Amino acid sequence: MANRKSVTTNIELVQYYQQTTDPTIMNIVIKPALSAVWSTDAQGICITSQESPAGLIPVLKGVTLSEWLRGVQADDDAKMAQQLTAALECVTPFHLEVPIHCLDGTTRRVVISGLPDCQPGTPCLQYSGFILDITGQRKALEDALRTAAEYRLLIENSTDLIAHCDKDGRYVSISPSYSKMIGWSADEMIGQRVVDFLHPDDRAPATEALLHLFNGGEQPDVVEVRKLHRDGHYITLGTKGCSVSDPSTGNNIGAVLVSRDITSDKEKLRQLEKLATHDALTGLPNRAWINDLVSGMLAQGDDQAYTTVLFIDLNGFKEVNDSMGHATGDALLKLVSKRLQRCMRPGDSVARLGGDEFVVAARCSHREAASAIAQRLLDSLNAPFAINSMDVRIGAAIGISLARFGTASAKVLFEKADIAMYQAKARRDSSYQFFEPTALP
Repeated sequence: MANRKSVTTNIELVQYYQQTTDPTIMNIVIKPALSAVWSTDAQGICITSQESPAGLIPVLKGVTLSEWLRGVQADDDAKMAQQLTAALECVTPFHLEVPIHCLDGTTRRVVISGLPDCQPGTPCLQYSGFILDITGQRKALEDALRTAAEYRLLIENSTDLIAHCDKDGRYVSISPSYSKMIGWSADEMIGQRVVDFLHPDDRAPATEALLHLFNGGEQPDVVEVRKLHRDGHYITLGTKGCSVSDPSTGNNIGAVLVSRDITSDKEKLRQLEKLATHDALTGLPNRAWINDLVSGMLAQGDDQAYTTVLFIDLNGFKEVNDSMGHATGDALLKLVSKRLQRCMRPGDSVARLGGDEFVVAARCSHREAASAIAQRLLDSLNAPFAINSMDVRIGAAIGISLARFGTASAKVLFEKADIAMYQAKARRDSSYQFFEPTALP
């Protein structure tokens, strides 16, 4: 440059720096606490200096840049002075970042930049340049980098599965825990569709949930999906997602998905449900389960079939328990349960109410169908049971009640079957009895 830069040009130089410096810094809009534009003569002595605010930094005017830098530099890094000296000797531009002592007692990080005003290779030290405080930007950048490092540390060490997908539903990144949990490497997953790793039955609801997020919706509830492990089995995950938007446009650019392995939780829940609805000794459903089933059957009005309850009480069980012990009694109840299950037609259900009482729930088109079920049950129970190399013989009394849609409750149906069972019991043989009187068309 043959001519000296004007003050306006120096200000433009500052503005240019502010616009083109590290984009990470410039995304954070922070007004500099100080700035200065300066120029030197052919001897390298500063002849003009405009500072804002005035009096915050030691005076530039009247000294060389090297002298000024030696007086204000806040650290012992000799490289800055060496770089400045080398640039001045070669008459080349320089751009230094250095901490300086300010007159208010603070230390600030500034950028000192300069451009020569004469042609390269000529013995001229005329320069124009600026000083710009970047303390705030540098701190913001360091804070952002530290926060990013902390987040990365959390993600890389989280046991949760953290993934980011784009607006097309394809993986952009996954946490290391993801690969550890499901066996697929990041290279195998990134670029692939999220739903392609799900059980076929879970893909449609998962796609719907993703589209909801991409359209700006929220997902307050956990979505359960089955994720394909690399070895072929599925892991049940509970997933929460949130949409990600471009801060400059507000447009959706994807979603972050945080998942947790709930396979063992689901198994525990199934076990708890089984304990709540099944008999611990025989594994059959219990009273609560069969009661709900019968209530549901009575609420179905789509056909003219009867909801049928067969109440079973074993004959001779107390004698077996008293004479052969409770262990033998328990073994007998297990064998009885298996025989009753083998007697069930498709759609029939059997439950243990407790002790030696069992219930069968069935749908029967007529009374004769209920009689056939009862007789099949009696024939099965009349055959001897082999326990501890002995034949144990028992029988049963069965009470039967029937009702069509809207004519009785489960409670009433059970009570009628119980009454009928006692009527059969009074006959002192293995037999069945319908609840009477029952007016059936």
